[in-house]
Amino acid sequence: MPFLTVYSNAELKGHNDVCFTECLSELVANKLNKPIGYVIVRLLRDKTMAFGSSAENKGVLAYLESIGFNDKQEVVELLSEFFREQFEKVELRHINIVTQSLSAADVAVGGRFLG
Repeated sequence: MPFLTVYSNAELKGHNDVCFTECLSELVANKLNKPIGYVIVRLLRDKTMAFGSSAENKGVLAYLESIGFNDKQEVVELLSEFFREQFEKVELRHINIVTQSLSAADVAVGGRFLG
C-alpha cells in the first residue's frame, strides 16, 4: 500500500487515464520503496474544480497515504513535477498534495491488518 488519489480539472497530455495511473503507480512504488502490488492510484477528473477562485485555472489536488515515507519532501517534489509534465496548462502553484502517514495496524489488505 500506498494509496494515491488524484483530482484534476485538466486534460492529460497525450496519455489515457490507464497509462497515467500505471506510470504513476510505478513511480510511487519506486520512490517509496514499496511493492507495486500494494500501490493503488485513482484518477478523478472534475471540470468543476476551481483553483485560485477560477475553474479556468487548471490544477491538481492529490492525497497520498502510506505506511511510512522515506522523504516526504522528495516525494512531493517528484509528484509535483510529474503532474506538471502530464497535465495540460497546470502551473506549479496549482498543484496541491496532502500526505498522511498511516500505521500498519490501521491498514488491512485482503482481510488482514498489516501490523
